Amino acid sequence: MPTIGQVDDAVKAVLEGFRQAPRPDRRSSGVFAGRLLGERQVERLGGEIREIRIAPTTVITPIARDLLKRRGILIRWISERLAGRTGEWGFVIEEGVAMSDTIRRSLLASEGAWNEAGQDVFDAANWVANEEGRGAVVLTDQGSVACWLAAQMAGVRSAAPGDADGVARAVEHLGINLLVLEPARHSLPSLLHCVKVFRKSGAPECPDWLDGRPDDANRRGDRPRDLLSAAPERAKSPISGGRPDDSGGHHRRLVQARGGAGRVR
Repeated sequence: MPTIGQVDDAVKAVLEGFRQAPRPDRRSSGVFAGRLLGERQVERLGGEIREIRIAPTTVITPIARDLLKRRGILIRWISERLAGRTGEWGFVIEEGVAMSDTIRRSLLASEGAWNEAGQDVFDAANWVANEEGRGAVVLTDQGSVACWLAAQMAGVRSAAPGDADGVARAVEHLGINLLVLEPARHSLPSLLHCVKVFRKSGAPECPDWLDGRPDDANRRGDRPRDLLSAAPERAKSPISGGRPDDSGGHHRRLVQARGGAGRVR
């Protein structure tokens, strides 16, 4: 029968083995959340990456696959959820929108989680620009104005299509992350279908032709935090419904006497 000293020596030996065991390198793997893994994306991977985890629906180009092999990077397939492809989604219903309570209840009861991202298009644009992979729907009576205002913030790609086909094209070609809809032009089923099409492709992604593109100074960039990291400062306008921009003009003017007709200056 072993003595107490022998047992103590055995326990110390086991513990010493645990302390000397190498720890896994958490930096050796990476997750790719895009839909197309090409040569350019592989070249951006850090030298420490030894494994790339991607969703089953991601397409890998032959050149990218060869480059991964040459660099000794393994491919591991993981679920869409783990790849971060589901995205984070929010909505804003501006004041004065008809059936606002019905629309809000319908969105919150629909498939997938929703966040109410604020009260107007400024809140929605700021929410989208703060994190990649976010998408928001703005419901407003002034679609074209809201779309233009949202586009002034870096990282926001907005569109105001009139139907579900237009939403699909905007998602495919522009990778929109902010969808502007006018409920007055839709029935409730049509409105919810547009929203469903918007979410169908997963987390919004900037297309290759826009990614890193050097735009002019008026565009203010195409990716989150490129040039403008916060929403334009909110100051109370002397004209009801308006917010002044940096030059002192008004983004929007709602003329109540004419039924809320919008003007852009």
